[in-house]
Amino acid sequence: GDQMDEAFSLAEIDQKPRPVFQGAPVFPSEMRGKKFEGVVTVIFVVDPSGKVSNPRIEKSNHAAFEKPAMDAIRKWKFEPGIKAGQRVACRSRVDIRFPAN
Repeated sequence: GDQMDEAFSLAEIDQKPRPVFQGAPVFPSEMRGKKFEGVVTVIFVVDPSGKVSNPRIEKSNHAAFEKPAMDAIRKWKFEPGIKAGQRVACRSRVDIRFPAN
């Protein structure tokens, strides 16, 4: 949406957002014991207050991992990106990994 379009890319800012809190996702119960590693790539905006907004799945290797990845990332907090001394909204991308168990 608009928020994603209006946010700066990492290349456009002076200081990229720094994680303050990144809680681990919950491993989906239906995938336990299947020796399958999950990887979900999420794109999102870190807003000027450091909150995650507008997260969406860019790709994933199994649908079962998508909801836990989104639930986790919505709780993440950052020091926001800085451009010309101002806190700005910034687009980010992250791979959330679920180690095989």
